[in-house]
Amino acid sequence: MIATKPASNSVLIVGGGIAGLSAAKRLKANGIPVLVLEGRDRLGGRVHTIDVAGDQTSWIDMGAAFIDDHQTNSVFHLLNESGAEVRPTPVRLFGQRLFDQRSSRWLGRRASVSAIGKLGWRFHKLRAKSSDFASLHERITAMLGARPKREDVYLLRSMLELLHGGPAENTHPNVSAKNYWEYLNYQEKGTVMIKGGYRLLIDLMSEPLLDSEVVLGQEVERISIAQVASASPPAVVETSAGTRFEGSHVIVTVPLGVLKAESITFDPPLPAAKRDAIQRIGFGHVEKVALTFTNPFWRSDPQKPTDFFHVPDPVAPHGMFIDVSPVAGSGPGDLGAPCLTYICGTATAQWVADNPDAAVAQVLADLESMFPQTFEPPIATVCSAWSSSPFSRGCYPYASVDTRPGDFAVLGQPTHSGSILFAGDACGDGTFLGNVEGALVSGERAADAVLDSFALTWPERPHG
Repeated sequence: MIATKPASNSVLIVGGGIAGLSAAKRLKANGIPVLVLEGRDRLGGRVHTIDVAGDQTSWIDMGAAFIDDHQTNSVFHLLNESGAEVRPTPVRLFGQRLFDQRSSRWLGRRASVSAIGKLGWRFHKLRAKSSDFASLHERITAMLGARPKREDVYLLRSMLELLHGGPAENTHPNVSAKNYWEYLNYQEKGTVMIKGGYRLLIDLMSEPLLDSEVVLGQEVERISIAQVASASPPAVVETSAGTRFEGSHVIVTVPLGVLKAESITFDPPLPAAKRDAIQRIGFGHVEKVALTFTNPFWRSDPQKPTDFFHVPDPVAPHGMFIDVSPVAGSGPGDLGAPCLTYICGTATAQWVADNPDAAVAQVLADLESMFPQTFEPPIATVCSAWSSSPFSRGCYPYASVDTRPGDFAVLGQPTHSGSILFAGDACGDGTFLGNVEGALVSGERAADAVLDSFALTWPERPHG
């Protein structure tokens, strides 16, 4: 990025994640000056790829990792066209292994296939709308029956809480229902991961920006909009460091957790409908423990990646182990080291974020109990901490028991006569909630709204 002096009438973009970068890229391509303000010391937001061992063979996504419905996903096509290597997801549900802590034994192949098959069938059943239950917990409890198997309880609860991010007790019973919400549902057309991680997308999205168009380490505290149309400047953003930025519009792309915490003061305040939607929508917790090893000791076939579950005693929703070795290389054609991620949701995720050393110790103890003959210590480990970060306060949005159809669209609507616009993975009007494509499309949508307002006074603006 090349340093240059920013224009005084820049569009101010609060947040340097995918939504903020896509808005900035779209505006700049159309000749509109931009300034991206990011509280962290890096771009990407909840997209963050770490080289765990620092050897270029253990690149692991600590936040967003998958590209869902990749045949129709604009993120996939953007990366694919750039030359990135994308691979079928290493989550191979019908090749899963399940270890039961109570018996200290692996379930047999038939029992494992049966459990995974029932999980898929129950997911399909949840796509139908129902008015019989107050929460997802009530609905899945009825679905499991009076005496469910331990693995069935664990799989259904854990996978739903990982997929949606919130505890089943606080999740809407129709969270998976088709044509119920304003965001699109998964079409199940395939899922891929990126060799080298989502950092390649961050590089691609930020490449057009100059050094002077990105300000890091500036936590936004206040956004003020002039109440007189002719006032100058129209918009002011103030940070915790006491820095003041002026611009024509503000695009707010911070995570829903930050809006819920009211970390940013809006002057004048946000409309009541927007504030109510912010509070009704859920914001969940998902964390990862990433580990890299010398040998893939968890595989029965050294050349075949293997994913697996550890069913605890007593049964509680935790998560799963994913063999991410095939995508841990630095880029197309590069080999990855043997790498695992343990991904978990809700209360377990919050514990991981607050207790990383204890979380690593627990994960290693579980691995040693599952593979007592072959276990080896890791070369390096790292934990995510989205739940405890003031710049995220969680992982991604979901439909809570209080959420109403239309709330996600309200969240994405402009306020203050169009001077403040909103984008991000929670603004799921027409795109799947909580994923990278949703963030990217919402950023472009906010940028287009700004371009439309400029077109009224600047009809000859260039087009990207």
